[in-house]
Amino acid sequence: MKKKMAILGGKTFGKVSRLFGHQGSTIPGVVALKIDPNILIKLSKHINQLIFITGTNGKTTTSNLLAHLLRSTGKKILNNSEGSNMLSGITACFINQAPLFGILKYDYAVLEVDEASLPVIVKQIAPQMIIITNFFRDQLDRYGEIDILIKDIINAVDPIDTKLFLNVDDPLVFRLNLPGKDKVFYGLSKDAYCFGDYGMSDSKYCPTCGEEIQYEYIHFSQLGLYSCTCGFKRPEPHYEINNVQNSPLSFKLKDDIYEMNITGAYNVYNALAAIACAAELGVQPMMIRESLYHYHSENGRMQLFYHQGFPYIVNLSKNPSGTNVSLSEILSTQHDKQIVLCLNDLVADGEDVSWIWDVDYECLQRKDITRIICSGRRAADLSLRLKYASINQNKLIIIPTIEKALQYTYDHPMPTYILPTYTALHQVMSYMTRSVNKKNEVSSI
Repeated sequence: MKKKMAILGGKTFGKVSRLFGHQGSTIPGVVALKIDPNILIKLSKHINQLIFITGTNGKTTTSNLLAHLLRSTGKKILNNSEGSNMLSGITACFINQAPLFGILKYDYAVLEVDEASLPVIVKQIAPQMIIITNFFRDQLDRYGEIDILIKDIINAVDPIDTKLFLNVDDPLVFRLNLPGKDKVFYGLSKDAYCFGDYGMSDSKYCPTCGEEIQYEYIHFSQLGLYSCTCGFKRPEPHYEINNVQNSPLSFKLKDDIYEMNITGAYNVYNALAAIACAAELGVQPMMIRESLYHYHSENGRMQLFYHQGFPYIVNLSKNPSGTNVSLSEILSTQHDKQIVLCLNDLVADGEDVSWIWDVDYECLQRKDITRIICSGRRAADLSLRLKYASINQNKLIIIPTIEKALQYTYDHPMPTYILPTYTALHQVMSYMTRSVNKKNEVSSI
């Protein structure tokens, strides 16, 4: 009876929330957990396999890619595609799909899981597989320092029987090379792609002996081919990509060429993680290649819109490393362009916005950047940061209201790149989908 009440209550409050114009993406979970704290445990019992995707960057894209790959084989997939990845959001995903009698029959639940929430969630539902993408400094006011976060994840994962998929290019991720676990390693080969790294690293010292890690090659930030005199070093990956091309994305893996209708070279890591997991689940390479080619991003991660024939690209920007990679993608183009930076400081964004001082905005001192629009609740902070980056003040425009900032770009149409934080992303996507005809495929720009 309690389970049915939790499902009914969650669904009802979710509908009411949406009627009042809210997303309603987490409220069903909040209400359901209040009624029955064990509702997630009960609803997960009839799902054959649970797969978690966690880490700092790439969770949403990797999870959506993997769900897409598995659906293409005819499997029934539960996926929190909206990106609500804490306990209440994941519970809401289950509640929204559950019938009133509470039996959820799915082959796989592919779930993006907030890295700080992972220890709490695995106490309720233990996944058969966990994909770990990377670890970067992100929202220090909520996550704390990386070392503490990783130790908490290790303590949570170590006791459970789960298969780990580790991005071994990241020495912080490779710290989860836990003995006794079934593990799959993935990464990029040396010289696979020139990402345009800006030298920032969140991992300089060996977790085993404390000495400085040495790099044979760096992809970006701390990701690369590393080693230490004590024996800690990047292992040979089971799945390794080389020869990456961008706009659109293509790459070589085990003598096969994979093509995708998305841009953003860093997405090669997300694609590789999804490929590795799908392959370990028995999906054939030909099926994976075909399915990847037909994947389209609809979640504000390198998502392409058009206005008056000009491309408008939206990409979530929430921490220094991710923003630096986004900027390198923007600067790989030579045409004139404008950039919209949207910075909010709500809880979901991280109330501490000091991270913008670790972004290499100095790289924007280029003639092909016509203007930079600072928007969001902390638009003035962005403008100040860009002033210290010696950006031409005649190119800077402050428009705190995000919709007005986007409308300004429509009034001055040209290739446009929009980098919003979490809550700003919802505002951007809402405005763009209302006012722009979205093209179904990504083209080279």
